[in-house]
Amino acid sequence: MTADTTTTPLHYAAALLDAVGADRDQVPAEIALHCLYAAELLELAGARPVPTELIDGDVRITLRVAMAALADLDEDVFARPPVLDAARAARHALRRLG
Repeated sequence: MTADTTTTPLHYAAALLDAVGADRDQVPAEIALHCLYAAELLELAGARPVPTELIDGDVRITLRVAMAALADLDEDVFARPPVLDAARAARHALRRLG
């Protein structure tokens, strides 16, 4: 594993979305599915996430940081259909969390 695997916004966002989706104690199934779907889409776009924990054990913060990581992507990367769809799924999950 290289430092690039964990530090690029695409990889980091996918890892965080996967962590939220995997938290079955705090995250309802519908929201978990949106996050896991978003992580899968980012992997299709080239992300190589490494397992990570929730930030401060908080799903909302983790989801917001994942979305911030997506916002840090270069425009050409963000404009790819899988990345845009992942951002939409993450946004929907955040809205459902309230």
